[in-house]
Amino acid sequence: MTAARSLTRLFLVLATLASAGWAAFFLSHSDNSVQLDNIANRIMSGNGFQQKPLSGSEQLLEAAEGRALCNPLEMRGAAIVRLRLVEDAIDASDTHLADQRLKSLRTSVDLALGCAPTEGFLWFIRYWGAIHSGGSASDHFQEIRMSYVLAPFEGWIALRRSPYALAIYDSLPADIKEMAVNEFVAIVASGFIGEAAKILRGPGWPIRDQLLPRLDKARLKLRLQFDKALRAQEMIVDIPGVEPKEFRPWQ
Repeated sequence: MTAARSLTRLFLVLATLASAGWAAFFLSHSDNSVQLDNIANRIMSGNGFQQKPLSGSEQLLEAAEGRALCNPLEMRGAAIVRLRLVEDAIDASDTHLADQRLKSLRTSVDLALGCAPTEGFLWFIRYWGAIHSGGSASDHFQEIRMSYVLAPFEGWIALRRSPYALAIYDSLPADIKEMAVNEFVAIVASGFIGEAAKILRGPGWPIRDQLLPRLDKARLKLRLQFDKALRAQEMIVDIPGVEPKEFRPWQ
């Protein structure tokens, strides 16, 4: 057994041993946890959020992160909200604010993982925060691995994780490469056609020869839809089971 797999197994064992303790705290401070969970779910579903509700959530975040006894749902919500706040600062090109919020995010994620170590998306946020803080991807492969092990086929996680994994595909260990390819196939197979096309056009394009042949696992109907979406963007590729056509963007 490799060291990476041994470490992964250790994390899962520790998480199982800790789970009995979380149950005693889960219902504590339910109003706060429900509010943060609702905000987090709206963020992850892609629903629009005006700046005011997000910036007004600081009191909820500090309360969640300052408790002696943590609530997994509340801490997960806090980390996701902080992730969105960092993204907002980056989008606004406010470097100073982004740096401040990134530090808060990394602290929040570490607290959340101490409370909910089996939450796959938290492991990805930990990787995301480390990379945006100047860390080397190769030093944080374990975070990506844990996110895949704990949340391999959750659509809203996959859509955020896939571009980052494929962008560094060539440097990934073999087991994570396989998980990253399977994830891309699952995105197409789940009907996220527009999102899959965007991923392929971006970080997936240099490795399209590794990705596209595996689409034979998706239903033919979805492969045809994917081919049509790609042609509309002037991307002509070979997809298993889809006969080549003369390029006509309107088809």
